[in-house]
Amino acid sequence: MLIAGRIENFKDFSQFSSIKEFNTTIEMFLADHKKDFTKGELIAFKRLVRFSAKYTGVANAKIGTLVKVINEKLSGF
Repeated sequence: MLIAGRIENFKDFSQFSSIKEFNTTIEMFLADHKKDFTKGELIAFKRLVRFSAKYTGVANAKIGTLVKVINEKLSGF
């Protein structure tokens, strides 16, 4: 069972050797699946990817945090 906490506690879950490998994987995934996302889902996915950079591919941000940051960056859109 995973319990929320500091991101450092989850760094061992990273499956990528570099940020470049992670970004390439995300680009390949989006090349195949971008059409399956709504505009809002795509915005949220891209923001989640940004939260996954400190420990490549690992994020533990709360949904509320994601929504807050998206609203701040997009001025409510």
